Amino acid sequence: MILLERDMDPAEQLQVIMDAPTLARPASMRERIFGVASVAALFTGLAVALAHGVPTVIGVLLLVALLFMLLRWDWFHGRATCRRPHTKVENGARFLAWVWSGIPVLDILRGTPVPVGVSLVEAALPAVPAMVYLALRWRR
Repeated sequence: MILLERDMDPAEQLQVIMDAPTLARPASMRERIFGVASVAALFTGLAVALAHGVPTVIGVLLLVALLFMLLRWDWFHGRATCRRPHTKVENGARFLAWVWSGIPVLDILRGTPVPVGVSLVEAALPAVPAMVYLALRWRR
């Protein structure tokens, strides 16, 4: 139905406005659970791999999983209907998650174990901005 073809009375105009999609749809509980679980798996996988010095093949697989998770959340929030555009802070958090993921990956690809404290800090570098990004997207 093309709305410009006819004049509408105020009640019809109000109904059209009420039927319009909103960009403030709240995040579902399922989305929140998957978000927290994926970031927790990212953090845990990186911390364990860093602390134990896994072989290079496993490090590459972990890197692919990390990149897939970040790409999947980018795609989900970019393609889903009724989503508001990304803010500058959300784009900054996404950027930091991508850039800071290189720090633990370099140590993982070396294959030498690092102290537990260092592994926790390095694993948190991409996990914290990823969690901030997801939490900001849930804020809608």
